[in-house]
Parts: sequence; structure tokens; C-alpha cells
Amino acid sequence: MTSPGDAAPVRPPPSFSPGVPRVASKTRYPNQRRDSSPALDSDLVESRIASSPPQPPLSATAAELPIRSASPYARSVRSSTPQLTRSSLGSPTDGRFDGPDDIRSLIIRSFSPVVGVYASVDTDELVRQKGFQGGFWELIRPFGENVPGKIVVRDSVGASRGWEDFGVRFVDLGGHPETSESQNSLSQLEAALEKQLESPDNPLGGVLRPKDFLSFPTTSPLYKSFLRQLLSVETPTPHETFRHPVASVIVISSRNTSPLETLRRLYADTSSGDRRQPEWVHPEYLRYYVLVHDEDRDDITESTKLYDQMKRHFGLHCHLLRLRSNQCVVTDDDSCQIPESEWLSPSERLSGRSEPLVDLDTDGLPYLFESDVTAIKAFVRELVAQSVIPYMENRVTVWNDQVASRRRGISGRFMSMSRRWAGFGSGSRSSLIGSGGGISGNFDLNHGYYKPDVPEAVLRKMADFAFMLRDWKLSASTYELLRSDYANDKAWKYHAGVHEMCAVSMLLNPLAMPGKTKIDDINQMVETACYSYMTRCSDAPNALRSLTLAMELLKSRGGSGIESAAKWAMRAMDLGLVGSIGQALFSERISACYASRNPIHGVKWGSRHRKAGMWSVLAADLWLRLGNPSLASAALEEAERLYADIMDSNGLFPMPDMQTFVDNLRHSVRMSYFEARGLDIGEDTAPADPLETLETEETSEKLNKRNHRKSLINNPVETGGFNIGQEDDNPANDDFERA
Repeated sequence: MTSPGDAAPVRPPPSFSPGVPRVASKTRYPNQRRDSSPALDSDLVESRIASSPPQPPLSATAAELPIRSASPYARSVRSSTPQLTRSSLGSPTDGRFDGPDDIRSLIIRSFSPVVGVYASVDTDELVRQKGFQGGFWELIRPFGENVPGKIVVRDSVGASRGWEDFGVRFVDLGGHPETSESQNSLSQLEAALEKQLESPDNPLGGVLRPKDFLSFPTTSPLYKSFLRQLLSVETPTPHETFRHPVASVIVISSRNTSPLETLRRLYADTSSGDRRQPEWVHPEYLRYYVLVHDEDRDDITESTKLYDQMKRHFGLHCHLLRLRSNQCVVTDDDSCQIPESEWLSPSERLSGRSEPLVDLDTDGLPYLFESDVTAIKAFVRELVAQSVIPYMENRVTVWNDQVASRRRGISGRFMSMSRRWAGFGSGSRSSLIGSGGGISGNFDLNHGYYKPDVPEAVLRKMADFAFMLRDWKLSASTYELLRSDYANDKAWKYHAGVHEMCAVSMLLNPLAMPGKTKIDDINQMVETACYSYMTRCSDAPNALRSLTLAMELLKSRGGSGIESAAKWAMRAMDLGLVGSIGQALFSERISACYASRNPIHGVKWGSRHRKAGMWSVLAADLWLRLGNPSLASAALEEAERLYADIMDSNGLFPMPDMQTFVDNLRHSVRMSYFEARGLDIGEDTAPADPLETLETEETSEKLNKRNHRKSLINNPVETGGFNIGQEDDNPANDDFERA
């Protein structure tokens, strides 16, 4: 950390400095109310069809700091997140690398380091002239979500790895977000999804073709939006440090009349002033100083002199950012549209804070000069690669040596048992409990948190830092170390959090083989986390997050984890953690889980395509109840593709009641579609509409088993509603659930 004092300049250690070349290491290391709650058990679903998720002060010496290689390209590094399919389980490191839109990569990027932004008044005024009413934070926010180029990170054993999807989350330290009740956040999530579906300008809310959803098992864009909003947490919490700032960017502009004094005042505001973080957030974190130069009105020579003074006073964690103060319009030759922020919370989408206030007759996103975009990207990369990542690596190394290693040793375990049963070293057991502290004496039962400098809080922060650096082996072992401590102190939200993140770390670790025993251990962790969140803490959003993460990551591991993934999705629906739209989305995800279970070595038995088709039909029914026949049509198309193996040569189900239910559902989807658009349905002529017959070569190849394929909307069926009350005596139904 750098401190703006008037005495001798404070300089960071050599390995911490952005401008000092690094020595190459020669060592090689290997309650939204449920409007239409579906039955969750498979048998119940079948019967329904038949009848109708502190840091301490920096005390490390130069010898303790990690040495980062200046030539990472000499090592074997990976380009992105590997997807673990069943074909790669024998050698997890040989898996396929996915793009940034992959679900697994999306989950990893949601736990990115948080960097606070605190700009001076003159800087915000300069940026507002460019059309960004939120100030400097709004300007740089989208550029931190995906740092350009490859970011090299070193793990706890010194091995380097490159990531092309690394990012940071910029937050505004100038104003704290409004804290909302936990139950209201789920209601906001449901309302944001409903707004997104109803928006005519949104591609999710307009006319959707079923063929857009036939690229199975590609995740629907609406579910990705749901997952992003679920993981976009605005308010930091005491029990986890993912939303605590790792660093802060203190910004002034070249217009400032007293720049050095302003920087010291801004630093004091974030350290002990009105911009100070809550008591359970440690105030000591990296400070990074930025000077914004106005290219249109100020002299670069004077700004360079000021920048040199900043480096002499505050160290090398400084940057000179050159921007134009004029507003860019679309007609400019070098205009460039800024990307949309990916991690918008439900409250932001509902309040419209993400919408720009300047209408440039575009799709809603403002423009910047190309030179500004290039300068901002270079600034973000330098901030992350040369300051934030080395700082986090250094903190993990120091905490691992000074705190974690002692707790893992025999003496640390002995002292832990002594405090637990005899109260040695921290007073008697009864006196600690009576005074409001936990068994360890560090947990404050009255306020519900640990102070940021106690070992339990330091270890949690170390584990979160390792997780954000994608060292999942170290994070899993540290979370495992903390589980018993939090349980003994009755810190139930902390207890639930470490169980959740320990399971997530084990699932993300590509070297952890998904054996049945390990899957059972992970399921037990998820069960404990869900129980603690719901029963002991009444924290529905975190319970939904834990179940959703478990579902997606178990699905990505394949094998026996697929059944567990579907089980956790059903649990989220059963607990009422998702609303009407969430019920339909989770039904689709359960279908995707079962559909990804393929036969082993070409054997016919072992797949779950019938179960997948059943849940896809259920999703179609839910979408129809929500008044969205387009999505219901897409779900029905997918269900018929999954059921293709059990249909006869005429494309009919061997179960008459199942065939009747699907025909009735298809007819209702078609009726709802045309009634919503005020169109008349004729038996002789079918009106032209965007959902006409999709007989193309692409869809024919995907549905080659259905030679009789018809459109779900443009082909009427002579059947009536959903009143299917007869018993099914067809023996073929016995095979419906058998796969």
C-alpha cells in the first residue's frame, strides 16, 4: 500500500513496482410466490402429464515478495477456461477451451476482483462533458470486465498460467449502493426478467423463432441474463470478501489547481473519512493514482511534470490517462461505441441507471473516440497486470506463510481443539459465550461478524483471493480449514459460505477427478450450505446462488454429477426460490442436464433423453401459462427432438395420453400466438408470420429422425384443451421413465 505523506516518498518494493523489470524465475514447477409450481419428482411429473442455487498491514520484506517472470510466453499457458466433458475426464488438462460466453467461464468471471473508483469533482465534470453522467466510474466500468490480452497469474506453488478472460469489477466509492432486503432482491430479479421479456426492443422480448433455440444444448440468452443478474451483487457482505475492494483508483484531472493536496484528501476520505468502508472491511488495500489529461484544452508538458511529481510522492502505482474532453458523436470518423456493461444488477435494470442520458439515435450506447478507447484499455491492463495481480499474489503468499501454515500444522490443530473444549488461550468456554463471543473469542455474536484482522477473517480473505486468482486447489483447502471454526463459533452465514465456496472450488479444479465419493462430499457441502442459508440465516438469494452454481458446475463435470445437478435445480424450484419465469428457465436447465447424459460406449441404455423431453414439455407448458408462445414453441420443438427415439415411423408416441397432451399443447401454443397478434386462424390458409415452417437443410439434419415434422404454430390439430383425465392402461408407459 502507498501512503501520501509529506516526508520521504514511500516507494513499493521492487517486485511490486510497475516500471521495474522482473527477474525471470529459473525454477520449474510441474420468495416470489409460485404462480404455477410444477411437480418436482419425476413420477409426479409423469402423473401430471397423464392427467393434465483483513488484510494486516503490509509487513513482507522484499525477500518475501513473489518474483514474477518477465517472459511468461516461455511457459506453457492456457488461453481460457477448459470445459470438462466426459471425454476429457481421463486427462482433465487436455479439455477443450471455451470462449467468454461459456457458462463455466461466466461463473468464474463473476467472482472477479473489485476495484473501487474515487474521482475528484473536476474529473467527473470532464467526463460528463463526454456524455457520461455517472462520471469517471461509468466511463471505465465496461472496460474492466474483460481485460484485453492475456493475463498471467501465478499460483501458490509458483506455476504460471495465462487467462484471456480475466477481468475486474469497478465499483463507485463515491456513493454506496442502497441496501435491499434479501427477499426483495429475488423479487427484483423476477421483475427484471419480466421487463426484459416484455421489452419490444430487446431480442429476448421480440418475436423468437423456434430455430433460434434448436442449437441444443446451447444455453438460452434469457437464462444467461438470469445467471448474470443473480451473480451481480452490489452490496458487500461481512461473511465473504468477494465484493470488498482489492484496490482503489484515486483520480484527478489536469484541470485541478492543487493536485497533490487533492490526492491526499481523496486518500484520507477512503482511509478514515466519509468514503471509508464498513468496519468489517479492512481499510488497508492497494491505492492506485491516476492523472487524467485533457487532450483538447491542456498542455501535455505540464501534465507530464505533474505526473512525475505524483510518482515521486506516491510511488510507482500511478498512471497518466490521456482523454479528449469533447463529446464524440456517431458522425466522427474515429468514433467507437463502448461495450455494454455485462454485470448489471436487477435494481440497475429496473431503475434504468444503466441507460445513457444522451440520445445519439443509436441503440442506446454512447460513443467514444478511438484514441480514448485505446488509452482506457491500456490503463486497465496496466492496472490489473502490473499492480492488482502482483498485490493479490503477494497477500496470498504472506497470509499462507504467516497464518494458514500455522493452522495446518500439528500445533495449530492442538490449539484449535484446546480453545474448543478447554478454552486455553482465550479464557474459559462459559465466559466467552456469556460475553457475546464465539468459542474462539473472535466472533462478535451481537454484530454478527469477525473483525477484519482476526485469523478467521484473514483466512477467509486469503481463500477468496486465491479463488479470484483461480488457484482453486489452495482456496478449497483453506475453505476446508475454516468449516469447523465457523461451526464452533456458530457463525452460520460464514459457515454456509465456506461450504458453498469449497464445493465450487472443488468443481472448478480441473485436476480434481469427479469420482462418486467426491461427488457425494460435494453434495453434502451444498446441502449444508443451502440448509444454513435458508433455515439459520433466512438468506434466500445466497441459497439460490449456491444451488445454481452447484447445478451448472456438476452438469459441466458430466458423469454421475448430472443426476445431482438436476436434483439441485429441482430443490431450488421446490423451495420457491425462483418465480414463474425462473420455474420455466430451471425446467429447461433440468432438461439440458438429462439431455447431456449420453449412452456409454454406444450402448442404448444409460441415456436420459426421455426425462429430458419430459422436462422440456413441462417448460413449454410453463411458458404458455406465462403468455409466451414463442418460447413454448421452442421448448416443444426440443422435446420432440429428444423423444424421436421412442416415436414410431409415423412420428407418434407409443403412449396415447402423452400424444394427446402434446397435441393439445401444440394447438394451444398456436392459438395463443395468433390471438396475441389479432390474427384469424383458417383451416385452409395459414397466415404468413415469422414462425412459418422451418424446413431447411440445417433443421432437417438436426431432426432427421422426424420425417413427418410440422410447424408447431402453423399446423392446426383437431383436439381440444388440456382436460386429459383418463387412466392410461398402455403397457408402453412402463418404459417412459426407464432409461
